[in-house]
Amino acid sequence: MAEFWSNNDRGYRIRLQIDQTSQNIAGNSSQVRVRLSLHNNTYTFDGYNCSAYVDVNGQRLNWSGRPTMLSNNSTIMLIDQTITVGHNTDGTKSFGLSARFSGSGGWSPGTLTIGGNSFTLSTIPRSSSISVGAGTIGSAITINISRQSSSFKHTLRYHWGNKTGTIATNVDTSTTWTIPNDFANEIPNSTSGTGTIYVDTYSGSTKTGTQSVSFRADVPASMKPTFSNITLTDTNGVARGLLTGNNFLQIISNVQVTFNGASGSYGSSITGYRAEIVNRNQVTTSNGGRLGMMNFNGSATIRASVVDSRGRQSDTRDITINVIEYFSPILSFSAVRTRETPNIIRVVRNAKIAPITLSGSQKNVMTLTFKVAPLGSTSYTADNGSATGTFTTQHTLTNSAANMAGNYPANKSFTVIGTLADKFTSIEFSATVATESVVMSYDKDGRVAIGKVVEQGRAGSLDAAGDIYAGGIYFRSGQEIQNHALTKSNGFSIRKDNADFNTIKTSGFYVIGGNVSNHPNLKSTYYYLTVIQHDAANYCYQIAVDRNDGAIFSRVCENGTWRPWFTTKQKEVVLPRNDVITKDIALPFGMSGKLVRQNNVVTLTVERKPVTLGTPGEYKMMNEKIPAGFTPVTQTTLLLMHNAGTTIYPMSKLYLETNKDIRMTWSHSNYSIATGTLTYITNDPYP
Repeated sequence: MAEFWSNNDRGYRIRLQIDQTSQNIAGNSSQVRVRLSLHNNTYTFDGYNCSAYVDVNGQRLNWSGRPTMLSNNSTIMLIDQTITVGHNTDGTKSFGLSARFSGSGGWSPGTLTIGGNSFTLSTIPRSSSISVGAGTIGSAITINISRQSSSFKHTLRYHWGNKTGTIATNVDTSTTWTIPNDFANEIPNSTSGTGTIYVDTYSGSTKTGTQSVSFRADVPASMKPTFSNITLTDTNGVARGLLTGNNFLQIISNVQVTFNGASGSYGSSITGYRAEIVNRNQVTTSNGGRLGMMNFNGSATIRASVVDSRGRQSDTRDITINVIEYFSPILSFSAVRTRETPNIIRVVRNAKIAPITLSGSQKNVMTLTFKVAPLGSTSYTADNGSATGTFTTQHTLTNSAANMAGNYPANKSFTVIGTLADKFTSIEFSATVATESVVMSYDKDGRVAIGKVVEQGRAGSLDAAGDIYAGGIYFRSGQEIQNHALTKSNGFSIRKDNADFNTIKTSGFYVIGGNVSNHPNLKSTYYYLTVIQHDAANYCYQIAVDRNDGAIFSRVCENGTWRPWFTTKQKEVVLPRNDVITKDIALPFGMSGKLVRQNNVVTLTVERKPVTLGTPGEYKMMNEKIPAGFTPVTQTTLLLMHNAGTTIYPMSKLYLETNKDIRMTWSHSNYSIATGTLTYITNDPYP
């Protein structure tokens, strides 16, 4: 109860009393008793017209009359009335109140007022609150209700994406709810989502209010993409025609992988494919992609999987394949004149092809052909003698002799070319058949031949079948004369343009120009080169002279390894660059990094700063490129760590490609700090 008094007029005062007598919870209202009374002290009156009123919560309660107040310290009750006051929607209520009494003058009171006061009613309990933890789609969660009255009942509802519905009715303080599987259809590109649960509070049949709470639900690991199987196709048509089933051919076959029946789960879509030859580092990431040439033989496993728009990977499927050994045809032969008939040439053949045996049957075919031309001529004629043949069951010839069909005069030399082919490729081997062997011969032009029939040379020339030995003043008896050409026949240097210095190991005098490599410096485009070879190509000595300024460089090859170039003046090694080069690089989604190169070693460091990734993707092409001078020798992967405070998110991957492309794989788009460092090798020229 609250009590308020007015001003004092000669001892007259009015008193206002406010009492909250009861509450209607369902009606959200209270019953309020309002009493206004007149009090005196020593002054009295009788028969005067008077009036009074009380204003409470916007409602006026009036009184009028001719009261009699003849006793000292007495009280007259003017108003005693109970009214209904409605509460606010949250159950609270405060209201202002005032009162006024007006007399007629004389012995009666004047004006008595009460104003500027308020009264607060007890809050009526209204809507209940709820709490719920994170859940997993397809599993049960518990919803807890904190109600303000033990008589309250509740209806629980949900809102998830485009889905709404009722969870339960007539609930007291808690209930369990299994999150429907089809909720996953609303989040096809994410592994978790957020929805809202509403609690409607009822007092009896009257709804007193509604509250809500957000909840998170994760897609269960069991909701992942699937595919029925894969089809393996040999893209080499010849091999495909020879072999059946999952049999393929070493080097020749290139397996194409087709994914069948690939499907996402509960709304997700297929975004990635992967098939690999296990432990062979041969991978394709596209449907219909190829695994590449298989340079091995025997049994192998192809493992396949798909990835959906949530970044979930399917179960893998393994298929066993059989890679049959294959090698290129191997051919060698000797060609000699027969002793009985020198005009007939006999070849002794050594040939071998890959048999490609399947179910005990040879699938490959060996074909051997020969063609002949006079020595020095390019006009070849096919020889279809017994040396030629097609072999369907035989894959090897060992020291197999056969005569050629043509007539090849004994006084002429010939070039014989044999071609060995199988179903896929061929190889050539050549041999020279000299003239008939004689001790010595000569012709009318004065040409002399030793160990052969005269065949070539100018008048007065010597045509020898073998090495030449001499003795005398300058040679010991039986000393072999040097027959190696150190220059051209006219004494000019041997010309070698666009050459690699590392490959010139034969003794001689050379002039080298054009686009050369492994030269001693970058000044000239032409060099004079002297090579001294020591008993094998792996041991030699080079002297190079720069034609522009005459600078002299030399180096030694020991056991196949070239030592550095030295100059004859400075005696210094011409070293590669060793300075440190740094460069800023732009990375995807606003990330940036620092490239540092020394020699051929590059370090990439990602600067630590906030980043928000876009929609998750798999091996996705980015707009940014690797700058020149920093391209990796092989595809290189940078692992990026992501965190927001103490929360660690899944890593993402940056792929640095050999063609300067940057690709990326990531599974979340959370705001995070990205960091990472990578070191790799480059063969780019210094930037």
